[in-house]
Amino acid sequence: MLPTRLLLLCSAAILVTACAAPTAKAPAPGPVLAEPAPVEAPPAPPALPPLTPSQAQKMAIAAADLLEAGNEEQAKADLQRVLASDPGNKLAQNLLRQISADPVAVLGRESFPYTVRSSDTLSRIAGRFLGDIYSFYILARYNDIKVPRQVAGGQVIRIPGKAPPPGVLENESRRPDKASTPAAAAAAPTAAVVVEPSAGEKALNSADAAERRGDVDRAYSDYRAATSGELGSDSLAKAEQLRRRLVTRYTLAARSAFAKQDLDGSIGQWDRVLQLDPGNDTARLEQQKARSLKEKIKSLK
Repeated sequence: MLPTRLLLLCSAAILVTACAAPTAKAPAPGPVLAEPAPVEAPPAPPALPPLTPSQAQKMAIAAADLLEAGNEEQAKADLQRVLASDPGNKLAQNLLRQISADPVAVLGRESFPYTVRSSDTLSRIAGRFLGDIYSFYILARYNDIKVPRQVAGGQVIRIPGKAPPPGVLENESRRPDKASTPAAAAAAPTAAVVVEPSAGEKALNSADAAERRGDVDRAYSDYRAATSGELGSDSLAKAEQLRRRLVTRYTLAARSAFAKQDLDGSIGQWDRVLQLDPGNDTARLEQQKARSLKEKIKSLK
């Protein structure tokens, strides 16, 4: 009996020891990393509406103004938009080519010095020597001029091509009948004789002078007069620039007069706007507003 009891006690002790042994713990799970959210591309800018041929031409002309002021980046963007709507626009093609082309490759290395006169602009110089007033920008780049509009009298620039015979540039504005004596007129070099300018050229010269002194009305009238003949396209473009300036000027004058209760003056200024821009619905409505107020005041008296 004793051995059997001892054997049972030993077995029980072994079972108790086994139950009391610590159990191995499973490793704690690590932190779960969230997947990064996908980065969304910024929305594309809305597409600009296409331009009509008339709007495209006006924007091309405005781009020429930007280039004259040295704002090449904005002018380039506007010209690209013009060509996206009107691929055949000659003015936009011309100006964009001047922005990107190598001026020396286009105009050549041979050149001669020219002293800018007080009445000159780079557009006039380009028209005179390059045959196109809108070639002013590549001529500016040829001379490393950043702002074409700032060319001033007395400045010396390079004109591409062969130099004219001696005395031609100095005497080109003289006429034979201005010589001090008949002998002096006879002795004057033949190359210095200048052909009488055409009516279009005279109108263009007058328009340039009027624009310089701030007489925009006269300048516009003269540019319109110069639209006949070989100067037509260039003068028409300049006339369009001035037409827009005059519309803005008369619009401001009309609104200023209305604010001062000068109704007749306001109506008259709106008349001038509508003469230049017959399709201007805003001008027509505001003029009608001034007329209605005038009639109302008249009825109260």
